[in-house]
Amino acid sequence: TSSMTLSSSCPSSSPANTTEWSRADILDLILSSDVEKTDPFLAQTVAELKRRGAHRCWHKHSSFLNHLTSVHQILKLWLPGSNGDVIARVGLLHSAYSNSYVNLALFNPNDFSERERVRDLIGVEAEKVVYLFCVIDRQTIVVDTLLKNGVIPAEGLDVPHIRDKTKTVHLDAEMLWLLVVFTMADISDQYFGWWEDLFGGSMQGFGGSSLKNDAGPDPNALWPGLSRPGLWVSHVSELGAVARSYNANSHTLPPVFDNCTRVLLLEHENEARNLYWQVITDTVSSDETIIEVLQQCIRLNPWVFEPRIMLAQKLLQANMFEEAQAEAERALELEELWGFPWDKRLGFEAWVAWTRVLHQRAEEKLPWPKSSWEVINFGLVK
Repeated sequence: TSSMTLSSSCPSSSPANTTEWSRADILDLILSSDVEKTDPFLAQTVAELKRRGAHRCWHKHSSFLNHLTSVHQILKLWLPGSNGDVIARVGLLHSAYSNSYVNLALFNPNDFSERERVRDLIGVEAEKVVYLFCVIDRQTIVVDTLLKNGVIPAEGLDVPHIRDKTKTVHLDAEMLWLLVVFTMADISDQYFGWWEDLFGGSMQGFGGSSLKNDAGPDPNALWPGLSRPGLWVSHVSELGAVARSYNANSHTLPPVFDNCTRVLLLEHENEARNLYWQVITDTVSSDETIIEVLQQCIRLNPWVFEPRIMLAQKLLQANMFEEAQAEAERALELEELWGFPWDKRLGFEAWVAWTRVLHQRAEEKLPWPKSSWEVINFGLVK
């Protein structure tokens, strides 16, 4: 059995990205669809993905192109600055050779010229990691080993090469850390309630902690179903704790869950999601009860922004301006940390824009309109 070692510390041929972007800068570029300004590789890579039809491929809740660019954006936001460039580029092409989860090979990993093309697009270092992610069983490594044990082993792991049974692959601790952080972004972007209809419970398609429903798996589940938020947040918080276990003092960690220091219980997430969905589906009637339900939802799961947005609106309608402003401000902070929605019925940009409307009205103590036409005319935010 041969062994192949790929370290994330290998030299890069990437052009220097001399501008240090803050997280707020990157968020604004995401909202204005100008993220390519943060990475000299991005525009040419997206153009090549389109040329190869990534925008025509279905992927969970969107297109394959949308998923790839979204994962890139999340990783850029989580790890701003030049240190995050490589992992973000990995996110941009993470399944381009196909992998243990999906068969969406836009490039042929067995063709030297194809690998050269990917190196030209994202750099030597990022291409090595993309290739690596496509020759290992990520589920076995991340869920069955790292998550189960709760730590990244300092000595790394030797794992089977899934394309060549005569080989093993050595993953050093740095590469395992990168794999865990990437997986956090990958799951967060694509998971929504339809997964639970399809697999018969939370995270059944990814492993890890899960709750099963009474109906069981249903391969006939209509897509996209009700599109309620999926139960993935606790799973990602557990992965964050694993990422933090590796030499935490020398790494920039994803900023979510207080820099990966907190873990959300799945039971709390499930109860919070159910309370949120009661409000969304008008199961709760009175305004006072809606406020109480949303407050309880936030106590159970304080890490997502959508319940706070709903609460800010109800508080505004009750002329509770200071409380509404506080909830809107916290929602804006969480939006900057995540870079994508938990409730994927609407796009991230829409959630941020509406939050800013609510925040401005609360800050200026503007009463909620009595006319529906006044509400529909909201828009300009100073």
